[in-house]
Amino acid sequence: WCGLCFTQVAMAHVMQRLRFNWLGEPAPDAASKNTFKVVVTLVICYAIFTVSLEMAEYSSNYYAIPAWIPTLRFIGGVLFTIYSIYSLMKTRENLREKYSIPEEKCVGMEDLCCSMWCSCCVVSQMARHTGEYETYQGSYCTETGMAGGTPGVV
Repeated sequence: WCGLCFTQVAMAHVMQRLRFNWLGEPAPDAASKNTFKVVVTLVICYAIFTVSLEMAEYSSNYYAIPAWIPTLRFIGGVLFTIYSIYSLMKTRENLREKYSIPEEKCVGMEDLCCSMWCSCCVVSQMARHTGEYETYQGSYCTETGMAGGTPGVV
C-alpha cells in the first residue's frame, strides 16, 4: 500500500536501506543517515505548499484570482514531479548497478521510462528486492520501512 499511496515515502524507505542520499545516489553513512527524513520533509513541504495555494485560491473571488497563485502551483508541481522522477530513476539505476541487474528493454532509458510511467510499480519492486517481507514485518513508521531488529541490506 505504501508504494501505491505514498510513492515518495516508499522510495525514501528503499533509499535509506541502500544508504543512498535524497537524490538516489550512493553516499557515505554521514550523508545518507537522514535520507528518509529529508525526503519525507520534502513531501510534507510540497503538500503544505499546494494546500496553502489551494486555500488562497478558493478564498478569493473566482474571477479575481491573482495570476501568481496558479503559476506557483504549476511551477511547484513541475519541480516536485521532476524531483520525484529523477530521484526514483537514480535509485533504480544505482540499485541495478549494485546488484548487477541488466536492463532488458529500452536499454539506456529503461530507468527513466519505468520511473515516469509506473513509479508505484518501480518502488514496490525495489522494496521487495531490498526487504525480506516473508521473514520480517514491514512498518510504515520506520526509516527503512521494516520492523525494528530487521538486518540491513547486504
